[in-house]
Order: sequence, then C-alpha cells, then structure tokens
Amino acid sequence: MNTADFNPLEDDECIAFSQWLNLNNIPHAHIANESRSSSKNAMIRGAKLKRMGQSRGVWDYEVYIPIRGIDGHIDCYELLKIEMKRRKGGTVSIEQKVWGDIYEKAGIQCKVCKGSDEAIAFVKRFLTNYNGVV
Repeated sequence: MNTADFNPLEDDECIAFSQWLNLNNIPHAHIANESRSSSKNAMIRGAKLKRMGQSRGVWDYEVYIPIRGIDGHIDCYELLKIEMKRRKGGTVSIEQKVWGDIYEKAGIQCKVCKGSDEAIAFVKRFLTNYNGVV
C-alpha cells in the first residue's frame, strides 16, 4: 500500500492521540458524543443522554495544559478543544461549526485536526510553560 493512501479511521486517530496525551501526563477527556447504533438499547441510552444535556456537535477533546508558576507548581490550566477528523476526508458538521464559534468567542483555543499528528502538533504549541515529559 502506498503511504499516501494511508488513512486511519477517526477512532484509531483518537486512540493514538489519547495514548500520546497519557504518555505525556497531559490531562484530557474525550467527549463521547457519537451515537451511530440504532439498537433499542442505544436509542434508549441516546434519549437519556440528550435529557442529561448531551449536545450535537460538541467537539471530541478537552485538553488541559498545566501552566506552572515561578515556583514550579501548577498555577492554572489552559483549555484546548480539539475536533478530530481523519487525515483525508471527514467533514465538519454545522453543529460542530457552531460549537467552534462558541469556543472562539469564549477565548478557548480550538482546532479541527486532520489526524493525531496534527492534534499532537497543536497541543505542543501550548507546552512552552509546561515542565512535563514532552
């Protein structure tokens, strides 16, 4: 297979990104907002999640960049939001665009990333004041 044709699934990109964040002790959470199954149990669970506040288009990741003060202790965190897509293909939904606008207006750094490599590069831009493993 030609490496130019290599296009992992979004799930695989998410796993690779999460593993990198874990290896580098960077706090993060994946927002499980997918609901692709049409089974009865999935539909019941989906309806319950919606009543609990699940919202279409919320981005995939919250990444918390520790900011250390002069004394070396973590003083605060900077929040990054990441929407993961496949390296090739994958479209941003209208709802995801709305959430991206909300994040920007809230002063949250956010990016739609095509693959785990792009997501890792985005996070690394914010690690200048972080004394972690990276």
